[in-house]
Amino acid sequence: MSDLELIGRYKKVRVADVVDALDRFGFHDRVLVSSEIKPLYSGIMMAGYALTVKALRVQEEIPSTTLAEYEEYAADWYGRRANYDCFMRVAGRGTVIVANLAGYVDVGFWGSMIGLAAKDKGVEGVVLDGGCRDTWEIQQIGLPVFCRGKGRTEVIGRLELRPENVNIPIVVGGANVNPGDVIVGDDDGVVVVPRKVAREVLEKAEKQLAADRKAQKPYLDKMGLTL
Repeated sequence: MSDLELIGRYKKVRVADVVDALDRFGFHDRVLVSSEIKPLYSGIMMAGYALTVKALRVQEEIPSTTLAEYEEYAADWYGRRANYDCFMRVAGRGTVIVANLAGYVDVGFWGSMIGLAAKDKGVEGVVLDGGCRDTWEIQQIGLPVFCRGKGRTEVIGRLELRPENVNIPIVVGGANVNPGDVIVGDDDGVVVVPRKVAREVLEKAEKQLAADRKAQKPYLDKMGLTL
């Protein structure tokens, strides 16, 4: 089974199935991303390998300048101090971008422009321990996003991104995330599957879902429902 085939199968099981399977392999609450990090919209089903990002909170004051000076300051910030290319260049099919945003919920680290770029590259979804903006537009784009809150500001003067802080172990929503771990999300929230047990956990989760569907079938048929 290829890496992308494994991710395709993970997209068909429920977070609840994955969590129950992880329990049976000795991974309990420490793999649960905080329920405060919620799906941006309902109906999300997401799975992919973690591409981790750790942003740094800036301590300096944002300068008061003329409009032209501020535009120059902003361009320099995105070019030098918060260049998203440091992680986007390695993002693509099969990856979920997982970001620790230093507790800065008011910053809209993720928006519709970067969302379109990620969708175009085949990114599977985004998990933010922090804020997202342009939330209605992101829903229209159809990119799965989980976040702690709705941020409104730009990252300018607030958060920095450094290449050495990409694809390193991070903590998101109280859960340890290592690069390459499998991240699964749906309306119930997000769970981290350590890469070393990803195949075994998937097989157990698939069996549980199949057993549930078999037990539910008489009720579903009687009520004319499909899950």
